[in-house]
Formats: sequence, C-alpha cells, structure tokens
Amino acid sequence: MEKITIQTSNLTQENMRKIAEIFPDVITEVMDEEGKIKRAIDFDALKDDLSDSIADGYRERYQFTWPGKAKAKLEARIPTTKTMRPCQEKSVDWDTTKNIYIEGDNLKALKIMREAYAGKVDTIYMDPPYNIGADAIYIDDYSLTFDEYVSESGEYDEEGGRLVANTESNGRFHSDWCSMIFPRLLIARDLLAPNGVLFISINDAEYGNLRSICDGILRYAGTIHCQMSTTQGMKVRAAQQGNIVKNAEFVVMYTRDGHKDIARNTPLYDLRPDYDEHYSLYLKDDGSIGKLSELYDYRFPNDLNNKKPLKLGEAYKKSAEFAEIVRSHLAEIVRSHLAEIVRSDKVPELITENDIKQGRWTEVIHNNRTYILTLDSNGKMRQLLRLKDSWGPTDGYYGEEGLRKIRGNWWDGFYIDMGNVSKEGDTVFKNGKKPIRLIKQLIKMSCPKDGLVLDIFSGSATTGHAVMSLNYEDGGSRQFLLVQYPEQIREGEFDTICDLGEERLRRSGGKIALDAAAVNSQLRLGEEPKDLPDLGFRVLRIDNSCMNDTYRLPGDYNQSTLDLYVDNLKCDSSSLDLLFEVLPKFRIPYSVQIKKESMEGCTVYNVNDGQLIACFDTRVSMETIEMIAKEKPLYAVFRDASFINDSVVANLEELFKTFSPDTVRRVI
Repeated sequence: MEKITIQTSNLTQENMRKIAEIFPDVITEVMDEEGKIKRAIDFDALKDDLSDSIADGYRERYQFTWPGKAKAKLEARIPTTKTMRPCQEKSVDWDTTKNIYIEGDNLKALKIMREAYAGKVDTIYMDPPYNIGADAIYIDDYSLTFDEYVSESGEYDEEGGRLVANTESNGRFHSDWCSMIFPRLLIARDLLAPNGVLFISINDAEYGNLRSICDGILRYAGTIHCQMSTTQGMKVRAAQQGNIVKNAEFVVMYTRDGHKDIARNTPLYDLRPDYDEHYSLYLKDDGSIGKLSELYDYRFPNDLNNKKPLKLGEAYKKSAEFAEIVRSHLAEIVRSHLAEIVRSDKVPELITENDIKQGRWTEVIHNNRTYILTLDSNGKMRQLLRLKDSWGPTDGYYGEEGLRKIRGNWWDGFYIDMGNVSKEGDTVFKNGKKPIRLIKQLIKMSCPKDGLVLDIFSGSATTGHAVMSLNYEDGGSRQFLLVQYPEQIREGEFDTICDLGEERLRRSGGKIALDAAAVNSQLRLGEEPKDLPDLGFRVLRIDNSCMNDTYRLPGDYNQSTLDLYVDNLKCDSSSLDLLFEVLPKFRIPYSVQIKKESMEGCTVYNVNDGQLIACFDTRVSMETIEMIAKEKPLYAVFRDASFINDSVVANLEELFKTFSPDTVRRVI
C-alpha cells in the first residue's frame, strides 16, 4: 500500500506538470547537487515556444514589483508539514456543525486547505492589516532578511517566526506589506470557486499596491466605497485647516473570470427619502388611466389642516393617511413619466399599436415578464412602471420599507454602525472590528444560500457572526471557514483574539437561539415555527504533523536508533488528530460528517457515510479489516504499525480485492 506523505503538495512540481501538458518538448533532465537525475524545465526551449511573447532583452516593461517579491512568490509554493488538530473542548455542536474556526498562521492554513477546498469557496472576505504605521502585526519568517529590519521588540512565536510591527520607520514599510499579502492572495485564488468573489477591505495607504498585486492574480470587478465616518470630532479641526479628511474606506472586488455581476443573488437597496412625484397616475379597473388625485385628494389630506395645497412629495412626507393610501395601492400606482421599452424587450410579434390606445392600459406577458403598455401623446408605444416594483425593504441601518433604489458602489451610512461596532457580538474589542451589517451585505449579494464563506483575517469573528445571522434571517445554510492567528490581547476579558472570536460566536449563536424561541412562542394558528440555522463550529489548531519524518537513506540507520523508527507516529497524537491530518490528502473538507464506530474491538472512523473509513488502533485483526472492506469505502486508511502480525498485512490486499476492489488503500 502507498504511504501518505506528511507535507502538502509541491506547487512547483504541479506547475511543471501543467507546463509539460502544454509544452512537452521543454521537459528535460538534470543532475542535482547529490548526483541524482531529476526533471526540469528547459527555459531556453520554453522561450523558443513563446518567442513572440518573450520580453527578454527589453529593459522597460509593464510590471509591478518590490524588493522581496520573488521570495514571497516562492513562499506560496513551498509545501508545509503542518497539520490541523481538532479542539473538541472549544467547539460547539462538534458532531453536526459545518462551520470551521482555525487557530494559526493563515498562510500555513491556506496551504493545508488548498487540496480539500480548491475551487469550492464562493465568497472570500479579507480585512488584512491596514499598514497604518502603528499596529500592523503579522507573522513573518521570510520577507525580512537584513539585520537592520529585525523588529526591536524581539518577539517570536512558538515556531520561531518573527512577529513584526510594520512601522513607517521601517525602510521597507510598503515592501514588507506587499510580501505579506502576495502569497496569501496566490493561494486564495486557488480556493475561489469559478463564480466566486474575493472582497478585500483596505484604506488608502495600500490601496494602490493592493490593486496592482491583485491585478496580476485575478480579474478586477470593482471597488465599493464605504462611508465609515463623518467630519466630526477631531476631524473638524483638520478640515478647518484645509485638509480633505477621510470619510470612506474601500472594499475591492475580484473574480477569477472577470464577471461583474457580483450581486447576482440579490441586489442591495437604499431608501429614496423623498417620494418620486412621477408616480402620480393609477390604473383603473376599467382599463383607463386616472390621476392619483382622483383616488385621494393629497393636496388637502384629511389628517392635516393645511391652508395651501400640498405637492405630492410634501403630502407623502407629512400625511400619515396619504402615506397609507400609497402603501395600500402600490400595484395600481404608476409613473406619469412613460418609459421606453428597451430594444431587447420590444414585443411587436405579440401586439401592435392598433391594440393599444392613448389614455388606456393593456397588460402583456412576454419572455416571462409582464408589461403595462399604453400610447403616449405622439402615438408611440410606452410602458408604465408600477410603484410596487420600486418599493420594498431596504438595506440601510434602520431597514426601512419604502420607495427604494438599487445601491451602486457608494455605500453610505456605515458611520452609524461604527458608533456601536466595538460592542457588536456581545464582546468588546476596541480596534479593528468591521460592522456586521457590512459583511452580511457582501455575503448576501455574492454567496448562494448554500455557499461557503472564507475569512483568513477573521479578527473578532464578525464574518462567522454574519453568516449565522444571515442564515437565520433568510433560511440559508451557508457555512463559514475562519482563520485567525492567536495574537495576544493586552486588555479586556480575553487572552488572545482567538478566545474573543470563539466566544463571540458562542454568544451570538446563543442570542439567535433565544430570539427564535421567543418568536416561536408567539406563533399564530397555522404559522410555521422559525428554524434554527447551524450555530456551531469546529475549532482546529495548526500544529506540527502527527507523523515523525522516519524516511532515511540506508546509510543513515544504525543499530542503536532502529527502535525509533518502529512507529512513525508521535505519542501525543490521538486517533482523531490522525484522521484530521489525512482528510485533506483525499480532498475531504474538515466540515464532513464523522461517525466513531467499533468493529471487533477496534475504533473506526466512518467519514461521510463511507467516503473514507480509517482505523488507527495499534492492533487491528483480520476480522476488523474484513468488516471495513465489506463497507466498500472509497478510501481506507490504516496505521503502518497497527497490524498484529505479518499475515494480516499480507492478506489485507486480498480481502479488499475480494470485497471492495475499487477501494483506495493507504497507510500512515
């Protein structure tokens, strides 16, 4: 049986394989430093194949680069031997939840997840360090190579990587930030689904650099401008001195194929505060078109004592009675400003102008769309637009219902959310939180109701909270996948930001459950109870591999150390640890259903109803192996040192050939 390796796939070798499929003539063999023959790319031959496109010899070419770019790109391809270890004691609803929370460096997490989640993530949200010169802390073990750039704090994480405060006094202020974000974006691209969307929150300090980096990796789809503050407080003085103070931050959007229909699931709506006075007509039952004033004399509403006649917009704003009349006749009220039917929607084969009369309306259905047609004063066919088609709930802070417009790339009013953002999720965190409404709306418009959302800079877990809240509101089953480094918090009730994020998810989920219980306790006869979404999450921790590296050349062994290689598994590894290490090797996500069973006295894990069955006990009998084979799993995994004798090992292949020949067998 083939053994499972302890490291992730080598992206350089994968890229070579892809090049070989397109240009087989550029593959050659070379001798490495140890005298072994290995495959390599003949770059001269590759240049010949691409001779019309090679920029060699030209000193000037369009590109975005910085010191350390090549090394950062290489970092994305270097495999890792790290693994994910389950933390059941921190998790909620471990057996049933599909949500994942990962503690650890997001670059290592992306490398580990790449095989299992490639092409599966519908929405990726990133809120990376803004590089404001004070508090941008991130793990760095490759971009700083000169002694003068080593952090004066001397802080290191448990794995020896530097924890760098990227201050403006650093001579490579922008280069270090670019080197940090670049490899993460390269791998995130691989995780993005074909129709997926990447959102990145950023301020103006690194907006230009971020755009330049992303433009070389993905296809630009637009930038959202979020009004996160107003000119008040300390900003007033700066404005009085002539400064153009910053009131907005950016959310850049990228896709794999360049599609622009980001809000394909549902558009977002903003309230139109004033009544559109073009909606001044109404449709009569007899087919004629009347004036709204015939339905109700809005000039002198019954609930007002005005002496001067009111205009339509004034009446709607001041008279509650007239506003109620409007709301109760949305389907009949139409625009007096007639709309021209767009060319692709013309319906000449179904109806002629002889069937349409001026001052009367006719309803026509064409291509599953309903049109209300009439003739204008010049005898041209026009359509009437119903007020109800522009009316409904909005996505502003207060969620008002009324006349609305589809939101563009200017998202105003989030400064209101910022007033209470530090306390959102029932956890206080004073620095770096994003409003939950912002994240919910990004997910709402871009992610299918059964989609997967990834956040690799999850901070206080706003994205996870947003997913649970949105699922509760619209009945969705979206899943979240959060990654956060356990950075120390120097104030508040939590030791690390991971502790804060996990507790926020617990409290937010508990509040949603209480809200649902309150709603269901007041149901009327015939009403359906409110369903609860998935409010749990599995906590995983990035750690060293459960397997020792026991692969040695014959000359490296000696009699005194042979006992060290009898079992290649570390003594602190549980069977569940081993299972989670092998899942990505078979491209199985961490959210999969796992059943713990007993077969002939051995502990067996059945993953996703037989997709994979694993047994890591130290003594596995023939009877246990036969029972596993009869289950006909797609994959079967055993421990290398788990078989009680050589005859079991010899007969394993025969048992599977008899009962399940298509099962892929592996050992660790």
